[in-house]
Amino acid sequence: MKTNILTSSLIILVLCSCKQAPKLSSEFSGQDGEVKIIQLNPTHSHAAAVQNEQLSQIDTNIYVYTPEKSELDEYFHQIKNFNTRVDHPTSWNEVVYMGGNFLDKMIQEKKGNVVVLAGNNRIKIDYIEQSINAGFNVFSDKPMVINKAGFERLKNVYAMAEQKGTLMFDMMTERYSLINKIQKSLMQDTLLFGKIQQGSPDHPAVMESSVHHFYGGGKGKRPSWFFDVLQEGEGVVDVSTHLIDLTFWKTFPDEIIDYNKEVKVLSSKRWPVIITKADFTAATSLREIPASLSPYLKDSVLEVFANGSISYQVKGIYAGVSVEWRPATPKDGNDLKSAYAEGTKASLFITQEYGQKRPKLMVQKTEKVLEKDYQTNLKQAIIRLHTNYPGISLSQQAKFTEIVLPEDLENKHDPTFKVFLSYLVNKDMPYWEVPNTLAKYYITTTALEMAKKD
Repeated sequence: MKTNILTSSLIILVLCSCKQAPKLSSEFSGQDGEVKIIQLNPTHSHAAAVQNEQLSQIDTNIYVYTPEKSELDEYFHQIKNFNTRVDHPTSWNEVVYMGGNFLDKMIQEKKGNVVVLAGNNRIKIDYIEQSINAGFNVFSDKPMVINKAGFERLKNVYAMAEQKGTLMFDMMTERYSLINKIQKSLMQDTLLFGKIQQGSPDHPAVMESSVHHFYGGGKGKRPSWFFDVLQEGEGVVDVSTHLIDLTFWKTFPDEIIDYNKEVKVLSSKRWPVIITKADFTAATSLREIPASLSPYLKDSVLEVFANGSISYQVKGIYAGVSVEWRPATPKDGNDLKSAYAEGTKASLFITQEYGQKRPKLMVQKTEKVLEKDYQTNLKQAIIRLHTNYPGISLSQQAKFTEIVLPEDLENKHDPTFKVFLSYLVNKDMPYWEVPNTLAKYYITTTALEMAKKD
């Protein structure tokens, strides 16, 4: 059955060799309501996050195209919450088309000019390819591709976007986290940090790690396909995209990374997280494990290859990422983030433990730096940060100095879509964005093939 529902609230580039930004059409000028969003089968929470804040440039009508049997309850629930909240409520008007020909219908009607993609990762490259071919701009959640075949298609789609003058942007939300921005700034402070060390295959100079959970308290909201690595993607091609992006962004700011010449994947590992039937039910609210997941069943439990690690080299620097998933968030627990970057004068560490809501940023001098010089350079670095981040302070620990980041400096709303809108209007997406995105997905998809062989 095909339906078209209009209601105010619903219950229910190929690697470039020159430093030039992509050429965009002159469609956007920053006027009110000129950005018209299409949500294409929005089955991940990042789709709704785009609508968390009412921006004047965005038309209040949001066009949703989806198959008849789609898992949109959570998306509509979030939009309803945005529209009815007391503090700065939104006024989104969801215009929904449901039908087997939803993708063709979207292209035919062309009611919007920006397609937002956040959902099943196996079919995402199909959506990206057809959207760009039809002349839409694309704002995509990670990962854009989850295998080598998808990577080859992604290269061609970027070239198509360049030819058509449309913008394709990978939703890298972690760049706008306060702790990541501060670590990046300090890594560029040569008086305090020095230069990044080279590291080694056994001990990378830069490391990014994270721990996630399939469910916490309350009713589970994961779709069943989230446990199918052929649809969600394995750990080395999913969350790893964020971690590699952060390494590029912090270590080589404003630099193009040529994956053909400057990147080498050294090793990769994958291992499963064990999901019992009780875990699955808690995570999805489904009583039974569907037949579609039978390839992952072993002795009545699911083996989901959501865990992985990658060791690689970029521009001569050894780097690594590690992703781990666990079934349940412990009581009073949370997802975890950790990272480090080792400079010639100091090292920077991000640490987090269960029950610790926000990760901590620590700094430690290297042995060859005098304590007096270190303390002077550290205090001066904090003074320089105060220009953009007032209130940052220092807390001396036994072995480290904590850089205390006031919570009120955190973004109240994720600004990633604002950044994308700015690129649309000003036509100034950084020249390194496309080649570095390709380098990131070259690493993840190469690492997956390598891990499977091992």
